[in-house]
Amino acid sequence: MKKIIVLYSKNKKNIDKITGILKKNNFIARIEKSLKSLVSRSAAAALLIIDISNLQSGGGIKLRELFSDIEKLSIAKIIIIDPIQIEFLSESKTGFDDFVLCSQLEPELTVRIKLVLLKNKIFPSKNSIVVNGLVLNLDKYELSVNNRLIELTFKEFELFKLLLQHQDKVFSRNKLLSAVWEYDFYGGSRTVDVHMRRLRSKIPPPYNLMLKTVRNVGYMFSS
Repeated sequence: MKKIIVLYSKNKKNIDKITGILKKNNFIARIEKSLKSLVSRSAAAALLIIDISNLQSGGGIKLRELFSDIEKLSIAKIIIIDPIQIEFLSESKTGFDDFVLCSQLEPELTVRIKLVLLKNKIFPSKNSIVVNGLVLNLDKYELSVNNRLIELTFKEFELFKLLLQHQDKVFSRNKLLSAVWEYDFYGGSRTVDVHMRRLRSKIPPPYNLMLKTVRNVGYMFSS
């Protein structure tokens, strides 16, 4: 599945160049020109690219304020800067994983993206189920969302795995009960409801909303 990379930039020339590089490397590019929309729509992204090459610390959006808001996002980030901003970058606690000079986009950006994704383990093992920023690693029995581990019990993991392996298929409570808890479990279908509530409470949006209840039938996962 293609990975979503969100680009924040107000530099039209750079936007065209960066989106071209991303598409060439089989990424889905989403452009945000507003910091508010960037923060609210970054949940499903594998990586943020923040282009500040045309921003100066004294005008427009102040860089320190911009960094302060972006630091709160628990997601891999690459910053694109102008050479004159290097000193400011070195003096600031930016929370970025890497940076690229705007004059070196074509040769550097692809390499930096791949290094950051590898470092943050966003390129998952082949035995994983991936839905944008959500990765269910079947080898390690781990669930991560935007590179943050989500702690699941064994039954929660097995239940979520079954739904992810059969996306858009509705399972009745009894089918889920027999598949995950096996036929000798006598806890009743109410057990499935309890585990689904726990899954939804642990998994952040928008992924928790993809765990859908089909009235009078059961549950499904649909992106």
